Amino acid sequence: MKKLLYLAAVLAFCACSSDKASLKLKIDGAANKDVLLSVLNVNKVDVVDTLKTDAAGKASIKIDLPYQSPNFYYLDYNGIRVASLLLAPGDRAKVELDSNGRSLKISGSKESELLQGVDQAIAKSQKSFDSLSVQLIACNETGDVESVKRLRLELGKLYVAQKQAAVKHLVKNPYSFTNLRNLYRQFNENFPLFSELTDGVYYRQLADSLQTIYPNSPYVAALDKEAVSLFNEMELSYRMKDVNQISFPNIALADNNAQIRNLTDLSGKPFILLFWNPEDNTQKMFNAELEKIYSQFSGRGLEIYSVCVGTDKAYWNSIVNRFPWINVCDSKAASLVSYNVTKLPAMFIFNKAGEIVGKDIFDNKGLVKAVSSVCQE
Repeated sequence: MKKLLYLAAVLAFCACSSDKASLKLKIDGAANKDVLLSVLNVNKVDVVDTLKTDAAGKASIKIDLPYQSPNFYYLDYNGIRVASLLLAPGDRAKVELDSNGRSLKISGSKESELLQGVDQAIAKSQKSFDSLSVQLIACNETGDVESVKRLRLELGKLYVAQKQAAVKHLVKNPYSFTNLRNLYRQFNENFPLFSELTDGVYYRQLADSLQTIYPNSPYVAALDKEAVSLFNEMELSYRMKDVNQISFPNIALADNNAQIRNLTDLSGKPFILLFWNPEDNTQKMFNAELEKIYSQFSGRGLEIYSVCVGTDKAYWNSIVNRFPWINVCDSKAASLVSYNVTKLPAMFIFNKAGEIVGKDIFDNKGLVKAVSSVCQE
C-alpha cells in the first residue's frame, strides 16, 4: 500500500512539474573561473555548457531536461570531477564546495542527494577493494599462500556485502534512478558487481518500476534492453543444459554474425579458449600468430573459441572478420567469472576430453608444442 501511495505521489508531482531544473553553484575561492557542465547520454558523456563563476565563485543555469525524466549531470572544475548530479524535473539544486573539490554540499534535488550518498559508499568500498587487491598481488608474487587465501576471502566478503547493500537500496528506493549507479558498477574493468544471468531480475524490477513514471527515458529503455538480454541468455543457458555433464563451464555468446555460439559444442575436440581485449595492440597482434597455428592444426581438429572483452563491437568486428575461428564478444565480461580470469589476455588449452592441459602459453614455440600434443591424442 505504501508503494502505491508513493507511486501516486510521484506521478502527481511529474504531472505538475516542468521539464526544467535550475542549478546554482558556489565554489569558494574560484572567482571568474570556468566550470564544465556535462550530461550522461546513456553510454557517453556530452558537454552541455561552460559555466562562468562571478567574483564570489557563483554561477547558475536553467537546464532543459529531455524526456521529462531525471538525467545524470556532472560538474568538472580544473579538469577534476567535483560533483555528480541526478536532476529531475522541477529541481532547484544548489551545489557548494571549496576550490579543491572538497566539502561538497548538495541540496534542492532529492535524487542528487541520494546519489551523493551512493557515490560516497561506493568510493569507500572501492578504496577497500583496491587495497586488498594490491595486497593480494604482492602475496601472490611472494608465494604467501595463507595470506592469499585470507585476502581472497576478504575480497569475497566485500563483494557480497556490496551486492547486498545495492539490492537493499533497490528495495528501499524502487523508483530511484540512483539504482542505475549500482547495477552498472564495476570494481574494475573485469569485475562488475552485477554480472550473473540471474541478476536480470534486478534489471527487470527497476525497469518495470521506472517505466510506469518515465516511459520515454533512454536510461529506462537501455535498462529494459539489458533485462531482456539477461533473461534471454538465462533461458538459453537452461536450454543448453544436458543430462550428460561436461567438465568445463559453458559460454554462450553471439558471434560476429549475430549467431549464438556455445563453447560446449566443441566438446570432444581439442580447442583453445582465448579471452582478450582488442584495444591492446599486443593482444590484437597475437591473433596474427594464432592464425598461423590455426592454419597448421585446424586440419587435425583444432578449434578456437575467442572471447573479446570489450564494449566497442564495431571495432572488434572490424578486427576479427578475417579470422576463421569462433569469435564472440562479451561486453559485460560475465564469462570471465566462470574461468576465474582476473587479467587479460588469458588462454586455456583443452584436450578432447574437455580437460585443461595448458594455460596462458603466449610464446609461439610453447603454444605449437601444446597444441600439437592435444591434436595427437
